This record gives sequence, structure tokens and C-alpha cells, in this order.
Amino acid sequence: MFKGKVVAFALMLVLATSVYAGDVDPCLSTIGIYPCAQMKMTICPGGDFEYWRTACGGTADYVWIECLGAGSVPIVGIPWTDYWMNACDAAKQLKLCISPFTADSLTGADGRTTFSGRVAGGGCTLSQGLWWAVQGKTILAQPGCLTGGTDKVCLDIIVKSPDLTGNGGVVDGIVNLLDLTPFGISFHKNLGQAGYNACCDYNDDDMCDLADFSFFGTHYQHRCPAS
Repeated sequence: MFKGKVVAFALMLVLATSVYAGDVDPCLSTIGIYPCAQMKMTICPGGDFEYWRTACGGTADYVWIECLGAGSVPIVGIPWTDYWMNACDAAKQLKLCISPFTADSLTGADGRTTFSGRVAGGGCTLSQGLWWAVQGKTILAQPGCLTGGTDKVCLDIIVKSPDLTGNGGVVDGIVNLLDLTPFGISFHKNLGQAGYNACCDYNDDDMCDLADFSFFGTHYQHRCPAS
């Protein structure tokens, strides 16, 4: 009974926060990465691989977002889970789990929050970057957006995962034998050699070797939690 009351209270808190947060304007809101120009992130359906805070090679890296509404007024109190992302390359869409990542905090008085935790999901996208959405609205590129443009802001972020494929070639949110096949093709291959697949190079050293196989084995059988 006590557990049920706690869950109910948490849901009430999130819903109440959403009501008072206000509506984000995707043209006025902005997003970026800090402190580098390009992030490299490895994710797992179990949500237990790399952190955003190491995606630039440091220990305090993050994605930031500034959520503004009409008149460039900061939107305060947006819940941790009101965000989404995916690949700007439509052919390389990620398989994100339920609630794949959360913000570090509610948006503050300036409408800002950051992301420095982990992501639960699979797939691989090596080019074109990631788009982000808040309150179901994709952040759009300025200044074109203000005159009717619909181009997404695509952050320069590379994403890899041991969840490489699934039945029918579609990433399925499970690390299993199906994923071992593409990994095996790339194993013992270096950048420039036929068969090398950068999606299998989890430590970004331009080689697919035992170190990467160790990463694969650590996350073997990990999957997205049931909804």
C-alpha cells in the first residue's frame, strides 16, 4: 500500500509540473553540446553503457537545452522525462527504450537544463547527428524556422551500441546472437580494411578487437525493459 502511495504521489508531481511548465516554442528554443564540437556515445538497451558526461572525452560533458516560449520567455519546470531524440539520418533510426533518458533537473528560471546521464537503446548512427524534441516538439534550426523553415537542429553526436540489428535487419532493443553476426564480420578488422564496421568499434580506436568483444560480452542479453 505504501509503495502504491509513493508511485501515485510521484505521478501527481510530474503531472502538476507539466501543467505549470508552459508551452515550448521550437523555433526560439536552442540546444547544444559542451565542451566539444562532436560527441561520441555508446548506448545499451539496458541503459548501462557510457554517460553523456564522458561523450567529449572528459568527465563533465553534457548536452544542454534552453526552452523558451512565446516572446522568448523561459519555460520553467519542464519534467525530466519530457524529451526525446533520434538520428537525423532517417535510414539509421535508433531503437530507444521506454523513457530512454532523463534531464539532470527540471528546467530552471532561465529555461535551461542539461543531460549527463546514460541512454537506454540500441542502433548506430555515424553521420548527420541527432535531433532533439521537448514536449513532443522538435527543436528547429534558426533563423530559417522563424520564416517557416522546418529544418531540425542536428547535434554532431555519433551513437554506437552492441544492439546492432534484429529480425529483418531492424534494430530490436536486444543484444543477442543476431547482433553477434555483424560484429563477427568486423572482428579483427581495422579502419581501412574490408569488413571493418565502425559501429562495432566501441572504444573508438579504429580497430574491432578483443577490447570491443569484451564490451559486447558485458552487455550480451541486455534488452529494453518491458513497457
